[in-house]
Amino acid sequence: MTLYKSRMDMQEICSKWFESLDDASELLRLFDFLPGVFLYVKDDSGRFVAMNAALAHLSGAADPQECLGKTDVDLHSAYWGRRYQEEDREVMQSGVERPHQVWLVPTGRGRLGTFVSSKIPLRGKAGTVIGIAGVMIRLDQDLETNDPSDPVDQATRRMTERYADAMEIARIAEEVGLSVSQLNRRFRAKHQIPPSEYLQRVRVYQASRLLVETQTTIGDVALQCGFYDQAHLNRTFRKWMQMTPSEFRRLERTISSSEGTVRK
Repeated sequence: MTLYKSRMDMQEICSKWFESLDDASELLRLFDFLPGVFLYVKDDSGRFVAMNAALAHLSGAADPQECLGKTDVDLHSAYWGRRYQEEDREVMQSGVERPHQVWLVPTGRGRLGTFVSSKIPLRGKAGTVIGIAGVMIRLDQDLETNDPSDPVDQATRRMTERYADAMEIARIAEEVGLSVSQLNRRFRAKHQIPPSEYLQRVRVYQASRLLVETQTTIGDVALQCGFYDQAHLNRTFRKWMQMTPSEFRRLERTISSSEGTVRK
């Protein structure tokens, strides 16, 4: 038996082996055994054709079967759904993978989780892109299970639960027993972003929830989410969401009205 084969020979052997599988999608079940890993496959219309159980649960479903055939806009708010779809289209149109993107993703109970996302285009036998596959890895722990003695987890909890307070990073660092530089360095190591950015994005996310779920005025939304005033909210919101709070509220209501439902 020949021990060494050319690269082309090995590719052919591998291709034939995968073609011989009765159901290649069964391989995806392996990802159900990896904690903190979220896998999905979408067709070129953005419909989910496969995902692991962890991602289904993150999306609010009891089973992956509930999500198959749906799109990101079906499973998420209009803004988040469109953000995901825009990046998917860029990957499919360019045919270039997009590795190691840091996302703050809604995880339920009004909280954000820090994830690293990687996406690759999938090509059919004709060589054209027919969809994408992606995987997300969670960098932080759920706040219900994190280490109460870890200063970074303490700081994360403070920002997540007390975002409405007029808190500064220097004050948070002092409360958890670190200098500002220590907190910045350790927070970046865990979340890939500085604590000041994390706090801004938590506040913007909470503001986006109030804009969709309540009739609260934009000025009051600003004060309830830790901003100095409406102008401060407008500037920060536009920075992270690429639109003003008024535009965001109008977009969400337009989409929800056209579909006869309100997503949370």
